[in-house]
Amino acid sequence: MKKLLFTLFVLTTFSASFGQTLLNSHAMKLRGSRNNHQILNAVNLQKEVFAFVTDKEKVTALKYNRALFFSDSISMNRPEKDFEFMAGYSFENNGNPRIYWASSDFKKIQSVMFDFESNTTKVDNFQFAFTDESILNTFSENNLFFILTLPKKEDQLKIYAFRKGEIYERTIDFSANKFIDEKGKTITFQELIRKNGLELIDTKLLNPLFQSVGKSKMYIEGAKMILTFDSGIQTQILQVDLNSFSVTEQVIPQLILVKSGKFNSYFHQNKLYQVKTNAEELALAATDLKSGELVKKYYAETKDTISFRNSPLFSQTGNQKARVMKNTKKFLQRLANTDVGLSVYKTPNATMVTVGGVRSVSSTGGIMIGISAGVAMAATGGDFSSLFNEESLQSTYFESLFDDKFEHQNKPQGSLATDFIAQFMAENDLNLQTVFPYKDYFILSYYDSKKKEFVMRKFEDISESN
Repeated sequence: MKKLLFTLFVLTTFSASFGQTLLNSHAMKLRGSRNNHQILNAVNLQKEVFAFVTDKEKVTALKYNRALFFSDSISMNRPEKDFEFMAGYSFENNGNPRIYWASSDFKKIQSVMFDFESNTTKVDNFQFAFTDESILNTFSENNLFFILTLPKKEDQLKIYAFRKGEIYERTIDFSANKFIDEKGKTITFQELIRKNGLELIDTKLLNPLFQSVGKSKMYIEGAKMILTFDSGIQTQILQVDLNSFSVTEQVIPQLILVKSGKFNSYFHQNKLYQVKTNAEELALAATDLKSGELVKKYYAETKDTISFRNSPLFSQTGNQKARVMKNTKKFLQRLANTDVGLSVYKTPNATMVTVGGVRSVSSTGGIMIGISAGVAMAATGGDFSSLFNEESLQSTYFESLFDDKFEHQNKPQGSLATDFIAQFMAENDLNLQTVFPYKDYFILSYYDSKKKEFVMRKFEDISESN
């Protein structure tokens, strides 16, 4: 995220050949229009990797072992056209995968199980009314595929969990919890979600600022779903156990400045990171959620240099070259006119925190937040470039490095896997590119339309210089 914070990938001056390795390629000819092509990647608990590649006529499941050598494949006819895209996946106990095709409104779901022992497939169909609920998010976790909905009348969330050809429905009740909006006024859970949406954040990835400026966020970590809601008074954290569906609540006070300001938070590895800023001040803090205690707080004013940053103060519009801002005063003034947010990412030797904001320069309104499930599915695997008009977004930001105790680390930032991926994508004409984490690195998978191959490449973060 060196140069471009509103897209997942950024361009750097590093060679694309540095930091990347060709893992494998598989001959494959995709037929029909590109509109019918899709790739979905999945990793089971045994660390076997699967790629599901579809064209107009068929679906091919490719299986790779732990060493990422090709081991087997199964092909079948593509489902009828009512099922428009692959929405997610789950796994059987033996590691065999299921994929879930969905109609655009999610009222029709088709589950397809690929049995690599018998080289067969098994299909199950599901239908839903969804007359009194709205789709919020879908996600795959703990060998299950989930659809999360918001009932229209109750302060609840409803979860549909798919596994082994069966579906389980559960309701999470928030009627006993108190909620407040950004201005500190009492609001119902129903009203809060409909107003702010519920942005799904994957903390294993380097998330761009445009994805993290929403005031209502959702994180999945193992068997827990973490919901965070930011207001001028507090950050409210609700942790939902996905086994018992019990809810525990924690409230962290909002940071205090001399004057009122904009605010946001980000959950990462059981810490809550908070930022608050106005045209004259900026505060950044981390709180340990296990103890509830403040780890450390950093503060800067217009006359300061922001001593806890590792990068220059950047401003960038669209794909133009990032400009370095002259001083903190101008930076804070520009930041005050954005949707403020922060993003946290674990590098090999530090925790990188990106602080900044994003605004649309093509209209007077803020940027789009709370991506709907249908749009999110178009970005399955991490390709968000098509969701936004890049030229209309302006980002203002800096980056900082911290250790596990949130002590600032005054050292250069190493190059990140996303830097190398961005450069590789810029220099090559790729199709259906997706990115997913695997072990301690990232895999870029894509279709090479010239060579007629499905390809996977390995990209790694490079350690910071000491």
